[in-house]
Amino acid sequence: MLKFKISPFFVLVLGALSIAFSPIFVRISDVDPIITAFYRIFLSLPFFLLFSSISSIDKIKIPTVKNHYLVFIMSGIFFALDLICWHWSIKLTTVSKATFLSNLAPVVVIIFALFFLKEKYSKFFFIAVIFSLGGMFLLLGESFKFNKQQFLGDLLGVLTALWYGSYIITISQLRKKFNTTSIMFISGIISSIILLTVSLFFESSFIPQSLNAILVLFLLGFVCQFMGQAFITHALAYLPASTSSLSLLIQPIAATGLGYLFFQEKLTLVQFIGSILILIGIYISQKKYEK
Repeated sequence: MLKFKISPFFVLVLGALSIAFSPIFVRISDVDPIITAFYRIFLSLPFFLLFSSISSIDKIKIPTVKNHYLVFIMSGIFFALDLICWHWSIKLTTVSKATFLSNLAPVVVIIFALFFLKEKYSKFFFIAVIFSLGGMFLLLGESFKFNKQQFLGDLLGVLTALWYGSYIITISQLRKKFNTTSIMFISGIISSIILLTVSLFFESSFIPQSLNAILVLFLLGFVCQFMGQAFITHALAYLPASTSSLSLLIQPIAATGLGYLFFQEKLTLVQFIGSILILIGIYISQKKYEK
């Protein structure tokens, strides 16, 4: 995205911190979950167009090879499915459980990268995985109590991890040929069309009813999509998909902190220890990759 040098890992962390706000914005949105996801992407598109017109930003590049079109379409479909499952999961189960389940995406990425992309992992990377996933269980697993009324929301949380992991993989492949603005704009159009179509069939509340509701949707589009996903996409050109997905586990740490600030959700010693373990795992994976 940017033509001047910034640490890819730093950009990735900024992206993860930006998307950590999404459960809060989705929970307080007064329109239905899928149309909320549509606004999230649709409102970000003008910003990508604006940025592509600035001299220091890469221009939007239209794919010319059929195979590239296919990967763009897949990325748009995966992200649309991710947001549909994620936003409904937030509405149908607790924020903590939705966050916990959706952040199993690194497992999807690691397995796919191992068997299909033939990425090689050292023992240090697997140690990092154990630290990070173990920390996530401590951070969010305490709130995971089975409730049959929340089963659908829990299931959608698991599907969120599957679709987001698939999205990360397709984006990492696109970043070998295309810049961030191209990927986010083209795949965003595809996702928007899918989300709007699905919403028209299954939902009824489409129009925000107040200025505050409009502001929430704007911030969701600007902070979580334009900033968050764009930063993540930019970093994927320089970092392996598996390492990046593991580093994105900084998001549940931030989401837990935001839950404390906005919803007065209590923070425990176990959650603090879990956060430390996640950070240790991310540190190990990044230091090993840098060498």
